[in-house]
Amino acid sequence: MKIVTASTDEQEQHIEELIEEMYKEVFPIYFSDETIGQFEKMSVLKPTEETMIYNGTLKEAFEIMSSLQTLIAVLKHADEQEKQEYAGLYDRNREILGRYGYDLPLSISDFLTAGGQRNLFSRYTRAANKYLI
Repeated sequence: MKIVTASTDEQEQHIEELIEEMYKEVFPIYFSDETIGQFEKMSVLKPTEETMIYNGTLKEAFEIMSSLQTLIAVLKHADEQEKQEYAGLYDRNREILGRYGYDLPLSISDFLTAGGQRNLFSRYTRAANKYLI
Protein backbone atom coordinates (compact mmCIF):
# COMPACT_ATOMS: atom_id res chain seq x y z
CA MET A 1 0.00 0.00 0.00
CA LYS A 2 1.31 3.41 -0.93
CA ILE A 3 0.06 6.68 0.48
CA VAL A 4 0.16 9.74 -1.78
CA THR A 5 -0.81 13.31 -1.08
CA ALA A 6 -3.33 14.92 -3.40
CA SER A 7 -2.65 18.26 -5.00
CA THR A 8 -4.51 21.27 -3.68
CA ASP A 9 -7.12 23.28 -5.55
CA GLU A 10 -4.69 26.20 -5.60
CA GLN A 11 -2.08 24.08 -7.37
CA GLU A 12 -4.64 22.95 -9.94
CA GLN A 13 -5.62 26.58 -10.49
CA HIS A 14 -1.96 27.61 -10.79
CA ILE A 15 -1.40 25.00 -13.50
CA GLU A 16 -4.30 26.50 -15.46
CA GLU A 17 -2.88 30.01 -14.94
CA LEU A 18 0.52 28.91 -16.26
CA ILE A 19 -1.07 27.39 -19.36
CA GLU A 20 -3.00 30.63 -19.87
CA GLU A 21 0.27 32.54 -19.53
CA MET A 22 1.77 30.41 -22.30
CA TYR A 23 -1.17 31.26 -24.57
CA LYS A 24 -1.45 34.94 -23.66
CA GLU A 25 2.14 36.01 -23.05
CA VAL A 26 4.50 33.55 -24.72
CA PHE A 27 2.82 32.30 -27.89
CA PRO A 28 1.85 35.81 -29.15
CA ILE A 29 5.54 36.77 -29.11
CA TYR A 30 6.36 34.04 -31.61
CA PHE A 31 3.22 33.06 -33.50
CA SER A 32 0.31 34.63 -35.34
CA ASP A 33 -3.27 34.51 -34.06
CA GLU A 34 -4.11 31.90 -36.68
CA THR A 35 -1.31 29.62 -35.51
CA ILE A 36 -2.30 30.03 -31.86
CA GLY A 37 -5.87 29.18 -32.86
CA GLN A 38 -4.56 25.98 -34.42
CA PHE A 39 -2.73 25.21 -31.16
CA GLU A 40 -6.06 25.50 -29.34
CA LYS A 41 -7.74 23.13 -31.82
CA MET A 42 -4.85 20.67 -31.39
CA SER A 43 -5.23 20.92 -27.57
CA VAL A 44 -1.64 22.05 -27.06
CA LEU A 45 -0.96 21.97 -23.30
CA LYS A 46 -4.62 21.08 -22.71
CA PRO A 47 -4.98 17.37 -22.06
CA THR A 48 -8.14 15.58 -23.12
CA GLU A 49 -9.79 12.72 -21.26
CA GLU A 50 -7.97 10.21 -23.48
CA THR A 51 -4.51 11.74 -23.06
CA MET A 52 -4.75 12.73 -19.37
CA ILE A 53 -2.25 10.74 -17.35
CA TYR A 54 -2.05 13.24 -14.49
CA ASN A 55 -3.55 11.70 -11.34
CA GLY A 56 -3.71 14.86 -9.24
CA THR A 57 -0.96 13.98 -6.78
CA LEU A 58 1.16 16.59 -5.08
CA LYS A 59 4.37 15.35 -6.73
CA GLU A 60 2.83 15.42 -10.20
CA ALA A 61 1.38 18.90 -9.68
CA PHE A 62 4.80 20.22 -8.65
CA GLU A 63 6.45 18.60 -11.68
CA ILE A 64 3.89 20.13 -14.05
CA MET A 65 4.12 23.58 -12.43
CA SER A 66 7.91 23.65 -12.39
CA SER A 67 8.11 22.44 -15.99
CA LEU A 68 5.68 25.11 -17.19
CA GLN A 69 7.53 27.79 -15.21
CA THR A 70 10.84 26.70 -16.69
CA LEU A 71 9.51 26.77 -20.26
CA ILE A 72 7.96 30.20 -19.71
CA ALA A 73 11.20 31.59 -18.29
CA VAL A 74 13.30 30.23 -21.15
CA LEU A 75 10.92 31.40 -23.88
CA LYS A 76 10.18 34.84 -22.43
CA HIS A 77 13.59 35.87 -21.17
CA ALA A 78 16.33 34.05 -23.06
CA ASP A 79 17.86 35.50 -26.21
CA GLU A 80 18.42 33.36 -29.31
CA GLN A 81 21.86 32.11 -28.26
CA GLU A 82 20.69 31.25 -24.74
CA LYS A 83 17.70 29.36 -26.15
CA GLN A 84 20.08 27.16 -28.12
CA GLU A 85 22.09 26.54 -24.95
CA TYR A 86 18.88 25.68 -23.05
CA ALA A 87 17.63 23.23 -25.71
CA GLY A 88 18.25 20.25 -23.42
CA LEU A 89 16.42 21.92 -20.54
CA TYR A 90 13.52 22.77 -22.85
CA ASP A 91 13.29 19.20 -24.16
CA ARG A 92 13.46 17.65 -20.68
CA ASN A 93 10.63 19.84 -19.37
CA ARG A 94 8.57 19.27 -22.50
CA GLU A 95 9.01 15.53 -21.94
CA ILE A 96 7.89 15.82 -18.30
CA LEU A 97 4.72 17.61 -19.41
CA GLY A 98 4.12 14.96 -22.07
CA ARG A 99 4.25 12.22 -19.44
CA TYR A 100 1.13 13.71 -17.85
CA GLY A 101 -0.76 14.39 -21.07
CA TYR A 102 0.21 18.06 -21.50
CA ASP A 103 1.39 17.85 -25.10
CA LEU A 104 3.68 20.58 -26.47
CA PRO A 105 4.54 19.54 -30.04
CA LEU A 106 6.94 22.46 -30.56
CA SER A 107 10.70 22.20 -30.42
CA ILE A 108 12.99 24.99 -29.27
CA SER A 109 13.85 25.62 -32.93
CA ASP A 110 10.22 26.62 -33.55
CA PHE A 111 10.78 29.50 -31.15
CA LEU A 112 14.06 30.45 -32.84
CA THR A 113 12.79 30.53 -36.40
CA ALA A 114 9.38 31.98 -35.57
CA GLY A 115 10.98 35.38 -35.34
CA GLY A 116 10.38 36.62 -31.84
CA GLN A 117 8.31 39.50 -33.19
CA ARG A 118 5.83 40.77 -30.65
CA ASN A 119 2.36 41.23 -32.05
CA LEU A 120 0.86 44.08 -30.04
CA PHE A 121 -2.61 43.56 -31.45
CA SER A 122 -3.28 39.91 -30.82
CA ARG A 123 -6.59 38.61 -29.58
CA TYR A 124 -4.61 36.28 -27.30
CA THR A 125 -2.60 38.89 -25.39
CA ARG A 126 -3.84 40.07 -22.04
CA ALA A 127 -5.71 43.34 -21.96
CA ALA A 128 -3.85 46.30 -20.51
CA ASN A 129 -6.89 47.11 -18.35
CA LYS A 130 -10.41 45.88 -17.73
CA TYR A 131 -12.20 49.01 -18.91
CA LEU A 132 -13.89 49.16 -22.27
CA ILE A 133 -13.50 52.55 -23.90
